[in-house]
Amino acid sequence: MGAWNVSRMAVATALAVMLASLTAMPVTAAPKDKAKTEAKKPETKKPEAKPDPRVWVLAKAEDTYVLRYGTPRAPDPVFAVACQPGAQLIQFTVEAASGKVKAGDGVALTLVAGKRRLELAASAFRAATEGRVVVEAAVSLDGRVLDLFTEGETLIVRMPGASESYPLAGAKAKLADFRRVCLTGR
Repeated sequence: MGAWNVSRMAVATALAVMLASLTAMPVTAAPKDKAKTEAKKPETKKPEAKPDPRVWVLAKAEDTYVLRYGTPRAPDPVFAVACQPGAQLIQFTVEAASGKVKAGDGVALTLVAGKRRLELAASAFRAATEGRVVVEAAVSLDGRVLDLFTEGETLIVRMPGASESYPLAGAKAKLADFRRVCLTGR
């Protein structure tokens, strides 16, 4: 027990010496010239934003052609427009944060690109990802519907409680082929 008191006293003495040396250190005044202070600070680089890995891809499955936006090789895109020339249908599919929309709900879906606007009645389904829903709407196959992709630089998709936007640059490059196969079936 005596050794414990001796080591405790040694620690207390060391702390007292350290405190005394800290209080004896001179305090320097802050520099008055702010420019000099800022010049001395090392530059911190902002982290660069990673490029979006999602791309537009034109795909075919049986009698359906799909222009989809998502990560390459991902099973489900975040946005897709599919046409079925034989059935004369175009289907829009969007995966978005669920917000106010729940699986089984009827949803007002709005697609906007430039000055073009398309309002659709859609249905919501549960997505594979927690907190997200898949919203789908189908309309008659008409070339005017595909004109939506020719306007503006961004496609904005709105539904109650959620809004998503997708760059159209990659879609425009594939639109001529998509339009041709949708409208002629070849």
